[in-house]
Amino acid sequence: MGISDVTFDTAGPVVDLSAQGLQKLEPSFTCSDETHTLILDRNHIMKLDHLERSPGLQQLSVVGNRLVRMMGVCRLTELRVLNLPNNSIGYIEGLRDLPHLKWLNLSGNNIKVR
Repeated sequence: MGISDVTFDTAGPVVDLSAQGLQKLEPSFTCSDETHTLILDRNHIMKLDHLERSPGLQQLSVVGNRLVRMMGVCRLTELRVLNLPNNSIGYIEGLRDLPHLKWLNLSGNNIKVR
């Protein structure tokens, strides 16, 4: 199930789509301009696609999903908090493009040293 299969409220400063059974973000997914926090915890998301349509995000939480890569976060240049624990991420990538990042959590992943 993608995010466009069901109607969600993606307006407001905090958008919480935790435990909705989401497998992906559809190309049409976008948060409102006032949204600064997106929570996608406890879903089945494997890839962080289409987040570039919400460039103002300052906090992103994707705890306990099925992420294997961090691709997609590099386009969120306003991010200050990135919370990605308990996924299957193998490599740290895209952080150079996040100049405002202050807090990062990758605990519970399968990080490999290259």
